[in-house]
Amino acid sequence: MEAGTEDPGLTRRPTLASSWDAPCGALTQSLFLSRGGLGAGEFDWEELLEPPAPGQDLVILKRSPNSQDENPCFLYLNFDPTGGEEIASIGILSSARNMEVYLREEYCGTSRGKNVCTLLDNSKYEKIILFKKYLKLESSTHACKIKLLSFGEKQCIFISKVVVHMRAVSANSSPSSSALGSRIDLYRVQTIMESTGSQLLPGVQQLMDMVRFQQRVNQKKK
Repeated sequence: MEAGTEDPGLTRRPTLASSWDAPCGALTQSLFLSRGGLGAGEFDWEELLEPPAPGQDLVILKRSPNSQDENPCFLYLNFDPTGGEEIASIGILSSARNMEVYLREEYCGTSRGKNVCTLLDNSKYEKIILFKKYLKLESSTHACKIKLLSFGEKQCIFISKVVVHMRAVSANSSPSSSALGSRIDLYRVQTIMESTGSQLLPGVQQLMDMVRFQQRVNQKKK
């Protein structure tokens, strides 16, 4: 996949949202998807996160003026868990130097950015430095959140592009999920866990979501 293009094999796009204010639909325009047999280590992130073309607009995320706390900037990336594909790695070109990736509330890793280029903000005649960073997830997922870091005391962050490398999920990855789902009341299990103050690990929660989906499929077949 070349920068600025989308793999035509992808039929369901992830949704991308921000905890900071952004123009309606703007983040979606900055989202680029790709999938294939290449691992993230073989993926050409240098090319995909190259400087934006002349005249290309950047997405501006602005801190809410009504916020009275630290209010960190998060990006929320979600993909249809029934779509057959998951997020394998993420790359971002933005004015925030670094990023942290979380699966639910579990820390997955940090990527420290590299200076790519300097642009001029024509509206305020300020220089905008864009940094590229990317991270391969240890295990693919259909949802994660990204914390953008190291942008000084500025009240806005400029986003050029968010690139997501997708991985196909085999339909046979959990062959016993159908049989397992027919015997277990997952809602009762989760209720018991919550009543004891325990929290499910992200991997366990994903498995429960998958089995819950299989239960619904089996019910429709009856």
